[in-house]
Amino acid sequence: MELGQALLAASIAPDTSLDVLSRELDLDWIKRALEATGTATIRRRKLPAEYVVWIVVGMALFRDRPIQDVVRHLNLVLPDADKPRGRGRVSGGAIVQARDRLGSEPLA
Repeated sequence: MELGQALLAASIAPDTSLDVLSRELDLDWIKRALEATGTATIRRRKLPAEYVVWIVVGMALFRDRPIQDVVRHLNLVLPDADKPRGRGRVSGGAIVQARDRLGSEPLA
């Protein structure tokens, strides 16, 4: 099943977390897509490439929410280096830059 078909078939509740999504969608798809296109994250970022793919999936599933709400809801930001226990924060601009860095190839 292709990703688009899986998203359409998935019955996603508004309070769905990343844990639930990762059980519904094959995690190997993301890994293979990033490897095939050479877009895997090498350096440590708040929004690694794997998370950015989840952001795009979340945007498709939660179309009625702003992108920052999707990121916050799915808890897709790595903790700050100086606050390893807390959840990191990221601006809307950083999300757009991360999505631009990822490009469209892995999502195709």
